[in-house]
Amino acid sequence: MPDTLSDVLGAHAPLKIVSLRPENLAAIDFRLMKVFPAFNIIEAGLRNGEIGPNTTIVETSSGTMALGLAIVCMQFSLKLHIFGDRAIEPPLKRTMEALGAEVHLVEATASDANIQLLRKNALLDFMNRTGATWARQYDNLGNRLSYARPAEEAIRQFGKIDILVATVGSGGSSCGLAQYCRAFFPEMRLVGVDTFGSVLFGRPAGERVLRGLGNSILPGNLLHEAFDEVHWLGANEAYQAAHRLHRETSLKRGPTSGAAYLVAKWYAERSSKTNVLAVFPDDSNRYEHSVYDPGWMHANGYRAELAATEPILVRHPLQAVNGWCRFDWSRRSLADVMG
Repeated sequence: MPDTLSDVLGAHAPLKIVSLRPENLAAIDFRLMKVFPAFNIIEAGLRNGEIGPNTTIVETSSGTMALGLAIVCMQFSLKLHIFGDRAIEPPLKRTMEALGAEVHLVEATASDANIQLLRKNALLDFMNRTGATWARQYDNLGNRLSYARPAEEAIRQFGKIDILVATVGSGGSSCGLAQYCRAFFPEMRLVGVDTFGSVLFGRPAGERVLRGLGNSILPGNLLHEAFDEVHWLGANEAYQAAHRLHRETSLKRGPTSGAAYLVAKWYAERSSKTNVLAVFPDDSNRYEHSVYDPGWMHANGYRAELAATEPILVRHPLQAVNGWCRFDWSRRSLADVMG
């Protein structure tokens, strides 16, 4: 059994702070970010007695949280059941199953607006039948608290942070990193990156082609009052940004990291005296046969010349449609913004 987070991270998720261009831009490069909250949630449950040696853990996820939990539960010899959808590609499913997890795929298309609700209902039915324990990544405070260590390392290596750019899904990494960083830099601006079809920042649920960020339910870990500005990106913009990140830095990462890079670089280039830190939560392994396959990109109509290169400033979240839009959130509640 691992004794510390370092035991797990050393093998699976080494944390790096990478310098980028321009010189006022850097990134927290996680490779597998969700190992941090997965470890924190499971370790805390074991410590307080909510999780025992025979407990079965369940979670709803079709991304890196599922893999993070598979790694951590394997380390702690705990049974894990993941409720996801077809966004879990066969290689990822096989990887998690090799680690001992059981993966249940809800029969819905990846663009189904209610897909996360369908996954949640399947999970709740399983819990009612088995008495399993839900990790609750969306509402578990351990998710947000797990980012104190990465934030501390970023400050140690990068110094003062003026703008933090993070994609938003559960709200754990964006709000957790901001909470710790603002203890040192209260005026630091937090910029959230969402996608169209996501309900996180006031837009209705809809088709969500770009996965890995956004949500069709509102997580408890999302603190709207923490955000200064919100950007919405389409799938093509994020996919092209991932290629740009690889081309300009040699870092081959997923489209969620590409989205953070695109927005962060836009800020860094606007002011050379502003230190901008982006959050790169994923690597490219899941996307070799899609985003990084020219044939797949062409067949699905994703072309560089069609991607927006500048954000459009909108006066209300409901005005954000297609391409790349941004909105001045100004650390307000969701009710204040939408009212």
